[in-house]
Amino acid sequence: MYVSRDDARSDVILAGATTLFGGLVIGLLSALPFYPQQGIPAIALDLAWIFVLTGLVPWLLARYRGDRLGAFGLDGPRSGWRAGLILTVPVVVLGVLRQFVAVGASDTALLGRVGGAGFAGLDAVTALVIGLLSFAITAVGALLLTSFLVTRGREAFRSPDVSLTELLRTFGIGACAVALVLGLLRSIGPTQLLPTLLQIVGLAALVLVADRLVTSRRAAPRAAVLTPVVLFTVAHVFAFGGLFRGDLLAGLYGGALAAGTITVTAVLLETRDRAWSVVPLYTALHWWPSCISPLPWEFVTAGC
Repeated sequence: MYVSRDDARSDVILAGATTLFGGLVIGLLSALPFYPQQGIPAIALDLAWIFVLTGLVPWLLARYRGDRLGAFGLDGPRSGWRAGLILTVPVVVLGVLRQFVAVGASDTALLGRVGGAGFAGLDAVTALVIGLLSFAITAVGALLLTSFLVTRGREAFRSPDVSLTELLRTFGIGACAVALVLGLLRSIGPTQLLPTLLQIVGLAALVLVADRLVTSRRAAPRAAVLTPVVLFTVAHVFAFGGLFRGDLLAGLYGGALAAGTITVTAVLLETRDRAWSVVPLYTALHWWPSCISPLPWEFVTAGC
């Protein structure tokens, strides 16, 4: 469905502003005396907020525009998800190795988010259900938000068309290089250096695997990549306290890692025939937390 440039630009602003500033609203609400601070009500609200800050606004805007799956670049053949299975390999390996480095050899590393789900005061079954809900909401929300910004960014801003392979190699490998420099500056001592190197190598492997999948000569506007990259980088900086009162280096490092993943997402969506390959990718990204998810709070809460 055709969306005018002005409508696409307003959609980008609405979705981006919700992600960037929604956390401030939640912080104000959580300070109110009647806001639940613990137990099931608090956990349920936390899960609801995740979707509000990610997938809710894109989903509502897609329905309002009558665009449905087209708003997320997923109106192509669904058989493309099979190609995405190979993209999960570096993500799973990175997530498991990161767990081993963080807590040592453990059979829970292979279980991903559920294996590491721990909620004080809750029985094992309840914790498992909450872990599954957290995974589903986070993965769906991240996919809806990122793909929506890619699609609307393509339509909202004028930019030259660039071949998909050039976009992937320029911005994907460039993000890895920037993350390497920032990660080395941020890491002091061998205990911090090894996890950082694992994250960068995992991201580089993801970019290289995606490069093998992009065989089309199709071109796409540069804005399809730059729009979500800029918004998510700013979101990471905000998550670490902003430009002047927070950890700017950590925010930029998280933004660089996110930029690599977003570049892979944008290029795959623009192939059209393999757009659905992002579905298994985002499933793996949030089942095995590996610090390269686009979402800034995933980077923060995972202790990256």
